Amino acid sequence: MVRSVRAFFLIASVLASYGWQWLLVRATLRRGFGERWGQVHLRNARRLAHGFAELRGVFIKLGQVISVLGGFLPPSYREALQQLQDQVPARPFSEVELRLVEAFGPSALERFAHFDREPIAAASLAQVHKASLADGRVLAVKVLYPGIERLIVRDLFVLRLFLPIIQRVFPIVRFDRVLAQLSAMLTRETDYANEWRNIERMRGIFENNEDVIIPVVVAELTRAGVLSMSFEEGLRISDILRQDPPAIAPREIARLITDCYFTMLFEHRVLHADPHPGNFLVRPGPRLVILDYGAVEDVTAPLVRGLKTVILGALTRNAEQVLEGAEQMGFVAPGGDRELLREVGRAYLKALATLRVTDFSSIDRGALHKLSGYEQVRGRLREVMRSVEYPDGYFYLERTLALLFGLVGQLEPERGLPGVAAPLASKMMLRNLAARSSAPGPRTAGPDS
Repeated sequence: MVRSVRAFFLIASVLASYGWQWLLVRATLRRGFGERWGQVHLRNARRLAHGFAELRGVFIKLGQVISVLGGFLPPSYREALQQLQDQVPARPFSEVELRLVEAFGPSALERFAHFDREPIAAASLAQVHKASLADGRVLAVKVLYPGIERLIVRDLFVLRLFLPIIQRVFPIVRFDRVLAQLSAMLTRETDYANEWRNIERMRGIFENNEDVIIPVVVAELTRAGVLSMSFEEGLRISDILRQDPPAIAPREIARLITDCYFTMLFEHRVLHADPHPGNFLVRPGPRLVILDYGAVEDVTAPLVRGLKTVILGALTRNAEQVLEGAEQMGFVAPGGDRELLREVGRAYLKALATLRVTDFSSIDRGALHKLSGYEQVRGRLREVMRSVEYPDGYFYLERTLALLFGLVGQLEPERGLPGVAAPLASKMMLRNLAARSSAPGPRTAGPDS
């Protein structure tokens, strides 16, 4: 209860700060107050980052999501909350042992020949410990924090209390849908039976690809809140990037990761929706070890079909095709102003045509401004938002693409995700065109038919 009260006052203090600034601007009509908005954004962003880190659990996850999907927020929020992506403090071993006892009884630790008390990885909902069995097998044991399920329910309740105010402060269409999808994602990420199924599914997708390694689940040591799997060796991407010269070429790692995601998305309509650097290990080859399957999501056929159309439109600088793809994905709201969206799309493609990024690992503010599309909607944001709908399922796709953009940008700073993906996208489009041209056309009825 105390934690919920702290969360309530944290969010209330941020919203009150904006309310006070708005009143100052309205009451004084002084330009100087308007220029202080940047300071207000920065102060509140830091306040949220610090508060979320202390609250842990769902709020760390929320901070991670905002840092990735924060295109509707000032840049200071993304910058302040990015620290929550990797800097998640571990919980005491006593809490981990509590969950193990819940799952396997008082002698839970006796099932293992050895169980490391220090985690090898910690996240917002769980942490991973290395262990071994009497037969010599080495395991990675993922343990859900005790009571996290109840905390998720409480935390989401607090967030929903503020939903009406948040939607007035920030002009976001259907933010309630984003929150609903976050809730569904958290439910799935705490269901280890679901994660087990996801692992088996991904093993099926990549069973004929020797360059991709998926862990093997140990059934007898997997139960509610505990997931035991084979311990996989490999180098962390962050360690490879620090090497000079790197043991494995980052460019090849970027190509392999991007190729994996093309296979998942366009061939199987599924995504490993959490591609941050900590969820991959790399072996010489390169060979990619994919970790953490709590966020594996299906992608709807309209989203995949529309994304293909958008990519083709972007490659050919065809604004009409980009708009057509957006409609296929479900972005154009019923009664939306298509001409306005077409105009914005043309202006955005024109801006991208002049964009020159030399380092995707650290994009300068000017390039970020062009990529964000802010100039194309400035002064018309609410008008544009009224014409846009947030399609079901896009939450996961956007989150995945945003994380992938950052990861590939670190590995391949000169080309980034657009440059690495372009050849793969071109091949995919050529295959689609070839398939269409070779498909038999409608049969023409003859006199003997």
